[in-house]
Amino acid sequence: MFTPPARPEDTRLPARSPVSRTGGALGAAMGAALLATPVMAEEFKLQTILVETSTLHPAQQNRDAVDKAFTDNRSASYVPGAVIQNLNPVNKGDALRYNATGLINQPENGDRFGGGTKIRTFGDWGASESIDGLPAVKYAGEEGGGYGNTMIPSIAIERIGVLKGGRAVGYGDGSDGGVIETTIKSGRGYKNHAALSFDANTADEALLQAEAAHGTDAWDYYIAGSGLRAEYDGDPANLDRQSVLGGVGKFGFNPSGDTRIEVLGIFDHSRPTIFRNGVSEEIKVKSSVASVTVDHRFSDASSLRAGILRTDSRSQWGARSRDRSVNNTVAFAEHYLTAKLAEGVTYRGSVGAEFKHTDYLRDRVWDANFDDAALKSKNAVTFNDNLTVTGGLRLTHFENDIRYNGVKQPDTLRDDKVVSYEVGAAYSLFEKTRVRTSLATGYNRFFEKYGNFGTMALNSRGVGDDIVESRTIEVGINQGWSSGWIDVALYNILQDGVPRQNNGAIESVEVDQSGLEVEALWDVTNRLSVSAGYMRVLELETTRADGTKTNSNIYWDGQAASVPENQFSVRVSFNATDEWNLWTAAYHSTGYEAVDANGKITKRDGFSRVDIGTSYAVTQAWILRARVENLFDERDFGATVSGLPVYDQGKLGRVFWVGTDYTF
Repeated sequence: MFTPPARPEDTRLPARSPVSRTGGALGAAMGAALLATPVMAEEFKLQTILVETSTLHPAQQNRDAVDKAFTDNRSASYVPGAVIQNLNPVNKGDALRYNATGLINQPENGDRFGGGTKIRTFGDWGASESIDGLPAVKYAGEEGGGYGNTMIPSIAIERIGVLKGGRAVGYGDGSDGGVIETTIKSGRGYKNHAALSFDANTADEALLQAEAAHGTDAWDYYIAGSGLRAEYDGDPANLDRQSVLGGVGKFGFNPSGDTRIEVLGIFDHSRPTIFRNGVSEEIKVKSSVASVTVDHRFSDASSLRAGILRTDSRSQWGARSRDRSVNNTVAFAEHYLTAKLAEGVTYRGSVGAEFKHTDYLRDRVWDANFDDAALKSKNAVTFNDNLTVTGGLRLTHFENDIRYNGVKQPDTLRDDKVVSYEVGAAYSLFEKTRVRTSLATGYNRFFEKYGNFGTMALNSRGVGDDIVESRTIEVGINQGWSSGWIDVALYNILQDGVPRQNNGAIESVEVDQSGLEVEALWDVTNRLSVSAGYMRVLELETTRADGTKTNSNIYWDGQAASVPENQFSVRVSFNATDEWNLWTAAYHSTGYEAVDANGKITKRDGFSRVDIGTSYAVTQAWILRARVENLFDERDFGATVSGLPVYDQGKLGRVFWVGTDYTF
């Protein structure tokens, strides 16, 4: 789908009940029926129905309208918290990549523990992430083994969006292929709500999650926590055990009908213990997020949002002397305006400023500090509630302070500023047929080059520290009907300034990629719902500064990106009775192809992953669940080169789960 659906009403919907977009009288009628439903426990459901009521405070509504108008012509895929919590309640990245188009599912991290954040592009190592629409940042990644992407308890997730194409105007760094945005549940509308969720499986994993929420006109809160305990004992062969402890708190204060203050706090401690060369080694990963935002409404047409965000993330692997952290501090403010320019012509736009400081520490050798100061403006004009034309601009100024072994290094930053832009349009040809097109840019600081490329970024013989800039061209169409929709997008993204190793220095290369994405969702009956996705990378080409083509060889000689040929996904949910639900979620890859600079082709076979599950509502408050993860016992996930024997010993395959949810 190409526009974010309005935030669903949290109060009376099951926390595992995804809500998507539709229109017309059917949507209104079904929405009203859902609002009449009392709070229930969790279960897997797919729906096309949008509940139009919102948990937004009046001070936030103008901002929400501006953001929706500005992104009307952009592509995005959304995975509800219900799907994530059922498919992989520990690792949200695993459930996300198998259910959202746009994410490139590469073979080297295809099992249940992994999950990358590369959106459409191959000339970067992953997209930045935003929480609740806050500025997007990067975190220190997990290493070695075990679950990744554990930072937010899955019970607390309302939905995760994969916002596709260059997003620099709105989000800044790490947006060359898109941005991942997670929405946390809000306490607005809840009344003395509390729930528990417990899962256990044949892989000797046990997960306990809990949430509580309450709201009044003056204040509200939502809190959740999760704890995982896993005892693998060598099954899979590289893992001994893992524990994960995390929590989230979201607090709202409403001094008046015109002002809302939100405080968000998140923490996550993950401790996998792995086997490497027969020796047990512990890895510690700690992450935290803290933010304060203030929304103030001057009038129905004018509002302001300001806030500060702090993130800390650190990964320590003592046995390999690794100690890596990424810490961000961001201050931001933005004014939003809605104005009627003429009869049938409405302007919605914003102007804002942002300052971000990133502290990147690596193995007690690198201490790199990056400062980004930006001015930005987003604008949309809508004609007769149909044609929307958008334009946005961002000017970002960069500064570096790089220290290596405690010694300040000469500044090799190639450009100290980037101008980012975005233009586009969306138009409804018919009531349920909307076409869109956009031209947008993104950029990537790519600070990982410090350390991952040795000291090459300091070598004056190369380009030094070059900012990666991207340009996305996209066209798309969304066709709806009374009970569903289908969406098609065709895109091309050119990344310039991607770092490549060249004789001890860095050269900049261009990475050109094109692709096709198709998504659909259909309520076949009032009991049967089906959603599906398809993605194909049509082309990937790398060009060096001298014009030499290196195919999918990007970062260094001998390396070539494995490009997925076709990626399919489908989800089916069937309510056999009012109490009994059956579902399945399947993913299939037809294989991978990597073409080195010299034209050598390396193929990898595709794979299929199928999960099935069921739930039964004993009462409205108590639900029992069971599922089979990886029904067909897939163990390779495209890792083995075609023609070679598949070595699947010591890899985890099929897993049986049982669980229960109870709402107090």
